[in-house]
Amino acid sequence: MTQGVGAVLRTTQRLFGVTNRHCIDVEVWQSLTPEQRIERHVSKQDIEKINETYRCNAPLGLTI
Repeated sequence: MTQGVGAVLRTTQRLFGVTNRHCIDVEVWQSLTPEQRIERHVSKQDIEKINETYRCNAPLGLTI
């Protein structure tokens, strides 16, 4: 996630304030009720893992 061309593209995307599609999914899943998450086969641990993997809590834009 932090090496290669993909890392450069993700960093550039964040620099310009574009939210990663995985982070949009995380935001939507967090707003669901437990019953709705069960219907979609998404657990709280899955949401936390994706959140950490894609650094969804990191601020958009240039960070130093």
